[in-house]
Amino acid sequence: MRRSKEDRRIEMLAVAKLTAEGRRPVAIASIMGITEVEVSRLLKEARGCCLRTQITFVEDSACAEELERVNSRLTRQYLEDQLNRFAARFRRRRKLALRVFHCGPHGSDFERMQRLAEAAAPTIKALLLRSKSCGLTWGGMLGSVVAALQEQRSPAPWTKEPINFIPLSGEPLGREGSKASSSSLARDLAVLVNGERLAGDDDGNEDVLSLAMVPAFIPDEFDKREQDGVRRLIDLVKAYEDIFGRHQTDTRTRISRTTPKAMDMDMVLTSVASRERPLGFGQGMLFDNMSVDYNTLKTLLAAEVGGVCIGRDDLTRTQKEQLKKVQDGWTGLQQEHLKQCATRGRKPLQGPPGVVVVSCGTDRASAVRELIKLGLVNHLIIDEVLARELEAVTG
Repeated sequence: MRRSKEDRRIEMLAVAKLTAEGRRPVAIASIMGITEVEVSRLLKEARGCCLRTQITFVEDSACAEELERVNSRLTRQYLEDQLNRFAARFRRRRKLALRVFHCGPHGSDFERMQRLAEAAAPTIKALLLRSKSCGLTWGGMLGSVVAALQEQRSPAPWTKEPINFIPLSGEPLGREGSKASSSSLARDLAVLVNGERLAGDDDGNEDVLSLAMVPAFIPDEFDKREQDGVRRLIDLVKAYEDIFGRHQTDTRTRISRTTPKAMDMDMVLTSVASRERPLGFGQGMLFDNMSVDYNTLKTLLAAEVGGVCIGRDDLTRTQKEQLKKVQDGWTGLQQEHLKQCATRGRKPLQGPPGVVVVSCGTDRASAVRELIKLGLVNHLIIDEVLARELEAVTG
């Protein structure tokens, strides 16, 4: 006798109820007086309407460090969405792409930078492969990134056409070694990526630009004649003119032959300074001859990235004048260059990457927040510690 649809539904619900009680198919078949094959068919129907399978994650299957890394990975998308909502408050329509890497709870700042650089190296390589030109700032974080890329031992050349690496600051005449200077990092990365194509052209000119002869600052305590003399010397460095154009010491004779490279970069690779150490690598003897002392400078800044000093919104007139002296003395990368590059990187998954910021640690969250607010970062590569702080300051 053929069962009605209503009878079959009753049987399906009965099988579902017995299954939920923990009964096995063979027992259900005996209770219902049907075959195990029929039980299976009814269970298939039941799973589509009245049975739910509850999956439980067994945390004992992973160690504490693995669980922390899993949680870090899962929160990345939530934070990326939060940062983009934060940017939208300031009418920044470009989408920011976020990568968070686990660097462990312990270690010095330098050790954390090394671990972040090692973890992020494949991501940074992929971004470089989307670029025809990449500008570099300076400092220990970028030094660690270049070292990590070298450790990958990828054979050169990486690309069919060479990538143009551009130093974005002169020499600080500082207390630290020159290995983390912009020109040194650009040179090292060019050798790694382009290999033998660095031999030079038929005139003996090298392919890699260098600002090694350019001072990072022109101290404002120099009188006008001394400052003009320094600017004239800088203008003799052809690489500086290629990257930034000539100083406007005499606008009547200034002729722009080509677009300065700093205004036409596919990618800027940089880090951000901590609250307590703006200018980091760049703080040296030249800055010691500025009328604004270092402790005062720290009170003026919302962020410092690659030598670009961005002031707080609430500065007084006197404080704005102090900050302008520092900004006017700086000979390298400017905020307008970052803005132009960020505009080129408006599509996170394709085309020029734009401004790529690599950073770690808790005391850089406010600076990163300011860059997002201004729309000056396209790819943010950070550790889980900085991710937690960013969640707090942008929520």
